Amino acid sequence: MHITELPYEILSKILEEAARANIQEGPTYTYGLSQVQLPLQKASTERYVRGPVPPELLKWDATSAIRLVCWQWHEWALEYALNDVYIRRWKGGERWAELTTRRDKYRLYELIPRPTGTAVYRNPFQTLERTVDTFSKYPQVAAKIKRMWFHGFYTAETDRLIFQSLKNCISLVSVSLPWTTVRHWDAAAWRTLLLGSGKPLRSLELLAVDPTKQQAEDPDNQFDAQSLQSVNFGELRRLKFFGDTTFMPITDRDLYAIARTATRLEEFHLTCISTITIDGVVAVVKASRNTLRVLEHSPRSQDGFWHPHPGSPSDSEHLCELLRSCPKLETLSISLPSVCADLFSDRHVQFGGDNAKFSGDLQVRALHICGHEHGRSTDEATDALEKLLHEARSLVQRRATSVIPRELYIELFFADCIFEPSFSSVHGDFSLAQIASRGQWPQSIEPSGKGPYGSTGLYEKEEEGPFQRINESEFLYGVRRKLLSIST
Repeated sequence: MHITELPYEILSKILEEAARANIQEGPTYTYGLSQVQLPLQKASTERYVRGPVPPELLKWDATSAIRLVCWQWHEWALEYALNDVYIRRWKGGERWAELTTRRDKYRLYELIPRPTGTAVYRNPFQTLERTVDTFSKYPQVAAKIKRMWFHGFYTAETDRLIFQSLKNCISLVSVSLPWTTVRHWDAAAWRTLLLGSGKPLRSLELLAVDPTKQQAEDPDNQFDAQSLQSVNFGELRRLKFFGDTTFMPITDRDLYAIARTATRLEEFHLTCISTITIDGVVAVVKASRNTLRVLEHSPRSQDGFWHPHPGSPSDSEHLCELLRSCPKLETLSISLPSVCADLFSDRHVQFGGDNAKFSGDLQVRALHICGHEHGRSTDEATDALEKLLHEARSLVQRRATSVIPRELYIELFFADCIFEPSFSSVHGDFSLAQIASRGQWPQSIEPSGKGPYGSTGLYEKEEEGPFQRINESEFLYGVRRKLLSIST
């Protein structure tokens, strides 16, 4: 039997193993030179390994020979190499002319005893422009792509080029775009991307950064098409916003427009973004309440443990009950204005079983306890905190002993402390309380691996002292004896 007569699944597996072997045998790094030789200067130029070759380029190099065998293998190689495509802005304006762009010739370059280089200009947007030209000439190549990432393009002109490159990607299911596309694309462009002529888009990521001063001051980049109100996001299953910016940022108004049609989201992520309040988050959660499985609202920035204020819900809705009522919600990491025991309580039990689907890691960051938004450290607030920790611990136990056991780990960030209900532990800086009690409290104290930056420690921040770990009951005792305060 000829190899081309094998079932496609078996042939695909053989070619995939061959491609992996080619990746291991081929060059997996790129070269650079320490400095350029300027006119009338004698400078020693040294060669160094600049960094690894990106995975998508490794796949392309590994299938170069396979593409030449026959049409069937050529089509397989395109699908294998172009499944994921990353388009990055060229960093810097120079390259070394003597370094060949053909990575298969790198072994010959290694034999050069005295490498030389000349600084030449390279268009930083050349990769994006060539992508547009290639996909326009060969739409059948663009049709193989399923995931695309664009990074480093934040102007109206590059946003136009991004759309031009995506028009022929009819099999696209996931894309990561600069946030400026929300401002610069019209409704027709968004409809083409989200619905298109092939498969509907399932995953959309928007990355925000602070552009350069020149880009921010350019009048061509400052217009807002306000197109989201006319766009249907009903086919999306995953939506993510990442990064913070002060230039035309994503706000609650944008989320209100998205929530109007985004009724079937399964994952919703907002990370390192401080321009969206809890109102915008709630609008999307309500729209996709019946389908949402993953919710992440982490508006942290370089401040680490100290999160921006998540805002207060405009309609005074009890958010703990809203989140608890999401029937499919499994993964939760959220910053709330206030939290209480209702988020974990079993009073929503139906038909003799708990309807909570939480599993894995669950993180809640809160400023207050529900019903105690005054922020004072009172006995009532302490009792509410104790009930909250008890209900969280009970939920962990119920999930572990359910018909289908699930492991659940809960972390609560409140009053500058980190609570671990499943271990009855509290992590924080208790040095002042130790001084006030003259060393009488706490009775048992241990070093903590956590800190203002969470479980990853302090990142060598000299201005922050290390956290300590004490028992939960001892913490509550210290609060009631006024040795500690949970005022916020």
